[in-house]
Amino acid sequence: MTTITDLRLVTKNHDRYEQMIRQRPGVQRSIAYFQENIGKITSTEDFLKDDKLYRFVLDAFDLGSQAYARGLIRKVLEEGVSDSASTANRMSDTKFREMATALGFAENGGANLKQPAIVQAIIDRYVDVTLEVDSEERNPAVRLGLYFQRRAPNITNWYQVMADRALQKVVFTVLALPEQTAMLNVDRQKELMSKRIDIADFQDPAKLAKLLDRFGAMYDVQNGSSTAGAAMPSIGPIARSGRASIISIDPSITMSLMSFPRF
Repeated sequence: MTTITDLRLVTKNHDRYEQMIRQRPGVQRSIAYFQENIGKITSTEDFLKDDKLYRFVLDAFDLGSQAYARGLIRKVLEEGVSDSASTANRMSDTKFREMATALGFAENGGANLKQPAIVQAIIDRYVDVTLEVDSEERNPAVRLGLYFQRRAPNITNWYQVMADRALQKVVFTVLALPEQTAMLNVDRQKELMSKRIDIADFQDPAKLAKLLDRFGAMYDVQNGSSTAGAAMPSIGPIARSGRASIISIDPSITMSLMSFPRF
């Protein structure tokens, strides 16, 4: 199948695919452990000491590739989000701020994690990410498309796209921009993207669907194949499985954009 067909199939049957993920014994064990233990955590230090909880939460917030960066994660969580100058608020990649907000260690000692709605939201996000990771096995571009689809409603400026290699990959593919474009000055990159895409379109489901169709078609053309499973250029660190993770954070990119206005 083409990437467009694959992506549409998963999108149309998203709930069914999610249910299949939730029924896996390994996923059930991870969720059960999280539910039973996350409410006992009251500080960043406690959180960092429990590797199972630590990795579950980082995976849920698409930060699994940063599991090794405990110093950065500690700083993000200990400083929280109340101070406009905190690390989480200064980083262009909003996932760090989302995680710090949800855990709330700096603001309320982790009281958020005793609220069933927040706990369930983190679990749901973990399942979403797991489904996206699975889709990479069939077609790497589908994972990118699903990830972009999930993140798109919260994208409000182009610096967020530049700070996230996966989002950047989708936009560059849609616009037929070479990967070397990422080496240009950020203002020039913004100019190239904003001239051809209205960022407000990301909040419009119909326009977003058309953009993702174009991504699927362009991806297949650029990879010389109209079938799923085309080779995916490496855009991130090597995952534990040995394959390149397409959803990964490059701290050097994120930190280099910290001088720009917060989003």
